[in-house]
Amino acid sequence: MTNHEPLTSLVTPALLAQIAEGYLPFSKTEELNFSDVESKETQEHFHSVCKSSNARQALITLSQLSPDAALPDLDLMTLLPVPTAKDFPQQCFGLQLLLDQASRILFPGIDARWQSGYFGPLGRCLAGQWYALPEEQRPDKWRRWQDMDVTSFSYWVATQVMWAAPFLHAEDLESQQIGLDLSEELRRAVEERTGKNDPYRETRDVTLKDDLLFLREVVKGPPVDERESSISITHWTFWWCMILDSHWPIIKRFGRYPYRNAILGRVITDEEKKWLDDTGHFGEASPEVAGKIREDVEKGRWTPLSQ
Repeated sequence: MTNHEPLTSLVTPALLAQIAEGYLPFSKTEELNFSDVESKETQEHFHSVCKSSNARQALITLSQLSPDAALPDLDLMTLLPVPTAKDFPQQCFGLQLLLDQASRILFPGIDARWQSGYFGPLGRCLAGQWYALPEEQRPDKWRRWQDMDVTSFSYWVATQVMWAAPFLHAEDLESQQIGLDLSEELRRAVEERTGKNDPYRETRDVTLKDDLLFLREVVKGPPVDERESSISITHWTFWWCMILDSHWPIIKRFGRYPYRNAILGRVITDEEKKWLDDTGHFGEASPEVAGKIREDVEKGRWTPLSQ
């Protein structure tokens, strides 16, 4: 049995709360301004929290459980309070962010192989566990956050994209379908709360078939209504639901994300190369990094994460 004590001494309730609070540094009792949620300052704040916390050492320690990046013998739920605990939603949110988002921030270059090939899949494992809980225990549900004294509906809404992210970052259609289901749950919740219908519904069939839409639209950000001075909860939610949906056609067509081939040392097909050319090779690792990773793959090794 692997000794997980070094990991549990780092992945503490304090760290997970710090990561969760760092991602959304806003009031839990007042409605949010989604221009603030989406702002560069908020993103930089989260980056700063990740870098100044123990997140990096926690992830390095997690990687050391499996030098070849095979998923370790570790039940990630043991790093959390029991699902019925009051603070379970925030703690689970923090761990999900640590695996799926902090790892992207903290490990660029050749280290990013660990994000796509190890931390991402671990994040999907965790997501599968909380998603399989009875509905009244699921940490993504509005009622669970209300039980934590969160009275701001918009604060809860702002967590939702990150609950869907590990499913949509996975390269299989079963995971993608769960991501679509979560997108629809969020869309309906905001429609019911605001009385406004998502205009992207009219083009959703097109979205689910357009494998270039994600990379074309994600760089634009949520729109601001010309009658408003900031991004509204509806514009933010409906735009993000469209972005979540737009992952599906890429996996439907290729069975994987072509822009990950370089960072994972995978052999690219002619069809994928054309697609990457069409996207301007957005999100792809540099040739230098790709070359180093390909060499590691051919030699059957994983370069350890930088300390």
